[in-house]
Amino acid sequence: MGQNKMPGLFKRGDTWHIDKQVSGRRIQCSTGAKDRKEAEQFLVHLLDKDRQSRVYGEPGWYRFVDAAARYIEEETKKSLDRDIQDLKLVMPFIGDLELRKIHLGTLQPFIDERKKHGIKSATVNRSLSVVRSVLRRAASVWRDDNSHPWLLSVPELPKQSWGDQRPAYPISRAQEVLLMRYLSDELQQLAIWLLNTGLRSQELLNLRWSWRRYVQELDVYVFDIPGKYTKNKQDRVLVLNSLLQTQLETLARGDSDLVFPGKDGKKRDRILTTCWKTARSKAADELETLNGRQADWGFRNLRVHDLRHTFATRLRRSGVSNEVRKDLLAHANSDITTHYSAGELKELLEAVERLVESHNHAPKAPDYQAKVLQFPYIGNDGVGRIKAK
Repeated sequence: MGQNKMPGLFKRGDTWHIDKQVSGRRIQCSTGAKDRKEAEQFLVHLLDKDRQSRVYGEPGWYRFVDAAARYIEEETKKSLDRDIQDLKLVMPFIGDLELRKIHLGTLQPFIDERKKHGIKSATVNRSLSVVRSVLRRAASVWRDDNSHPWLLSVPELPKQSWGDQRPAYPISRAQEVLLMRYLSDELQQLAIWLLNTGLRSQELLNLRWSWRRYVQELDVYVFDIPGKYTKNKQDRVLVLNSLLQTQLETLARGDSDLVFPGKDGKKRDRILTTCWKTARSKAADELETLNGRQADWGFRNLRVHDLRHTFATRLRRSGVSNEVRKDLLAHANSDITTHYSAGELKELLEAVERLVESHNHAPKAPDYQAKVLQFPYIGNDGVGRIKAK
């Protein structure tokens, strides 16, 4: 008769795995062994380490999957769902590893795999950031029964830089006209606010009526945005030019505190919807017809964030100083504050008002009844001119 295998071992494919209760903890991991005796030795090693921890007070051992589970259980931030996605991605590579065995070398197969599939380095860096957060929690917060940290030190996980960052694509006024033509009324309004405020999309979608403040000296409204809702976690003031001040008066304020609520009164998830993608595609098609050549890839694949780049570019071209632009964009290294004097607010207002002035000189929609269609485009496409059919 064959020798019975140790309890807690089972075979999945060609590899032996462990599924066993040890000191009240359920251990589920791969032994990495195809030979049963080698797998049994691995299990004996784990049991011995657990005994030494209990009897002699030696530091316990924890796998990354254990640490990740605790991180998910304790973390309360709004982006936790995204963190969970990243953790699921790294689990096949480091889930069964002890925390002390996780470093750049053991993560390299994950990095290589993502790069092979065309994933941007910025996306990979986000996954590494979540791994880093779990390891930091294990080293600085969590303790075993003998008061030992789960991890003695956090390894260096340098950011990946593959030179694949997508360049900004500020749009021209002509491209703006085309894009607006195909956006829904709701998205048109959101796009106008992004182009005239430089807000990030989530900052705009989180904008609340309760943040609005009237500045009597200037007879305008501003919004004081709490740092909780900004990318750099700094409070910022949002100034509105005359175009948006007028729109603000016409916006219907319902039961929701959100300035731009979704259909159910709750916060919208995103602006980059199917409607946005369809609109940018149709706008690019029309631009190709007008110019007689292929539209820029950046315009056909226009991101919502490119409207923020457009805001910054138009301010620069209007002669707004770098310091004022940094304040309006609420860059982390600026002196942005919600405690501006009326004079300082006036300077910011004058800067964004230049966008209205330049808008008044923007190209209008092309006249399809004319003998010749002219559509100026300030950008990589140059100026197009084709005969009408």
